[in-house]
Amino acid sequence: MRRGWKMALSGGLRYCRQVLSWVPVLVIVLVVLWSYYAYVFELCLVVYLILYHAIFVFFAWTYWKSIFTLPQQPNQKFHLSYTDKERYENEERPEVQKQMLVEMAKKLPVYTRTGSGG
Repeated sequence: MRRGWKMALSGGLRYCRQVLSWVPVLVIVLVVLWSYYAYVFELCLVVYLILYHAIFVFFAWTYWKSIFTLPQQPNQKFHLSYTDKERYENEERPEVQKQMLVEMAKKLPVYTRTGSGG
């Protein structure tokens, strides 16, 4: 009997978490709808309408993509090897840990440039 109670509680908490995770999305949608009302129905200036609709379409498209695109796992080559992870966790000095990460990152297939050209 107790096991069923815990499973029901776990399922209820999972459902609440799922529902509450949509609260920020709804807040942003409400702000966007309010801004749409303010620009389109209150200001009604042609220049504002054209500019606002262009920006609105871009924003709606990117927001839609960011909400409904599933998260991806990084490729295995970006994970630390077991020995590197052990070395990193056993090192106590933060500056040495940082240097270790810099050295490991140099082996990755990522190409970036810094402000100094490096």
